[in-house]
Amino acid sequence: AGSKHKGFITRVERYGVFVKLDHSNISALAHLSECSDSFVKNISDFYDPGDRVKAIVTKVATIGEGEKAAKRIHLGLKASYFEDDEDSDSSDDSDEEGEEDADTDMESVNDDDDSSSSSSGSDDDDEEMKDATNVKGSVSNHDDSSDDEDEKKANIDIRKPTKQGTKVEKSAPSKDGDSDDDSDSDSSGSSSDDDDNDENGSDQVMDTNVGFDWGTDVPKPQTSTKKNGNDSSSDSDSDSDDDDDKGANNNTHKARKKKASQLSQERTIRQREAALADGTADENPETSDDFERLLAHSPNSSQIWIRYMAYHLSLADIEGARTVANRAFERMEFRQEKEKLNVWTALLTLELKYGSADSLKEVIERASKQNNPKQVHLRVCEMMEREVDAAANSTASSSTSSKADVIRRADEMFTKTTLKFKSKKTVWLAHFKYLLNNDRHEEAHALLKRSLKSLPLYKHIFTVSKFGQMEFEFGSPERGRTILDALLARHPKRLDLLFVYVDKEIKFGGDSTKSSGGIGLARALFKRVINPSFKSSSKSTMSDKQMKSLFKKWYRFEEEHGNNDSCELVKAEAKAYVERTTSAS
Repeated sequence: AGSKHKGFITRVERYGVFVKLDHSNISALAHLSECSDSFVKNISDFYDPGDRVKAIVTKVATIGEGEKAAKRIHLGLKASYFEDDEDSDSSDDSDEEGEEDADTDMESVNDDDDSSSSSSGSDDDDEEMKDATNVKGSVSNHDDSSDDEDEKKANIDIRKPTKQGTKVEKSAPSKDGDSDDDSDSDSSGSSSDDDDNDENGSDQVMDTNVGFDWGTDVPKPQTSTKKNGNDSSSDSDSDSDDDDDKGANNNTHKARKKKASQLSQERTIRQREAALADGTADENPETSDDFERLLAHSPNSSQIWIRYMAYHLSLADIEGARTVANRAFERMEFRQEKEKLNVWTALLTLELKYGSADSLKEVIERASKQNNPKQVHLRVCEMMEREVDAAANSTASSSTSSKADVIRRADEMFTKTTLKFKSKKTVWLAHFKYLLNNDRHEEAHALLKRSLKSLPLYKHIFTVSKFGQMEFEFGSPERGRTILDALLARHPKRLDLLFVYVDKEIKFGGDSTKSSGGIGLARALFKRVINPSFKSSSKSTMSDKQMKSLFKKWYRFEEEHGNNDSCELVKAEAKAYVERTTSAS
């Protein structure tokens, strides 16, 4: 426990990650609590299969007993475990340690060779070499004769191991062939990673595997020689090692950033492909290509065109939104009048909010030529009315002048519309609503008189009735009662006017708990119409069919707002009416 290793992640689970250590078959678990110093909710957001990590052995547990006992390794990936490391990304120190271990092993091999008798064969030498170094490779066989012991021994060049194994090379024999075994053993050792030019000639190179590879992903093979103990050489070696460490850090950091960026791009692409496969990309288009694909399938959908315009507005591309609207007018079929009107409305809203007065006027003229001009002007008036309401609800003190400008522009638009379509009652009604909603009652009543002069006679009853209903909703209920009473007195057989009057009394007439409130006034209205005592003559002016409808309406009203006594009163009034009409006939 406590040893540090490098490896890569093989599997990510909700309870932790599995790490395979380099140059070994060991795969161990790093629990979720050991993956980060801070709380981790979803471990897959931090690690992916294939990520390179550095791990520390936190615990070695024994599982089972006797012959079936086995050891299990627990790893930790917290950054706090590696704070004391001078450079967690550099692999030079670990490589140097590995090379020193290899030197020690190789020296022991040479010592064993010197102490062995000449009669020992190549098999014994090979066994000693394997026991000392634990490596795989090939060593040149010695002759069985005693003369072969005087020949120079092969110099072994141990190179830095890579992921694929240790590189094996055979070099030419050394010029100093007459040197003794000790000099050969010294020349076969390894020095620091940077002394590439101090290499002595070697007769033979063998495959070695000295342990874990602590290097980067793609380490470069380096030739090293044995340290000779020179102080000046060791100082220069440490300086070069520091420079190599810095370069390795920079390269490793850049490689990790590049790999993280590639993984993020791949994840985005996978999500995009999944959205295209299940159809969710069509529900929430996010790019111009998405909108173009949807429009290729549904070119007559005003909703898609308007969302495409909104997409350009979100990018502050007003001209692009205008271009999209113009494309919609060209591609949509001429029969799709409502769909086109919706796109025209979106374009008018854009010009009203972001354009100038001239651009708005131009769009209104274009829209009037291709659509019903009354509908176009009414939609513009409706948009300006909403703009006035928003300005009225605004609390900013600096917007006083802007509020006045908004109201002035709306007044001009409503006046222009009523003059242009003075024979259309819907235009006048829209103007009534605008004035009453802004507490301009006197102007509204003056406008009512003007409208009755411009509208045909058959539209007067409907217009006055609507004005009275608007008085109930936006103005004064008293003024509304006055208007509807006068209208009902002039047209007593219009049950539709009576029912509308009753509904407005119930909804906007006042406190329903009082007899003078809306419910009481509505009940009094029924009695006044039904009871002959309220009439100048004893005979009702309504037909029996109309009276039947009236009694049904009154009875439903009492069921909803009255009690059993009031319902019995309606039945008594209906019975009395039948008796009066029967006796009169």
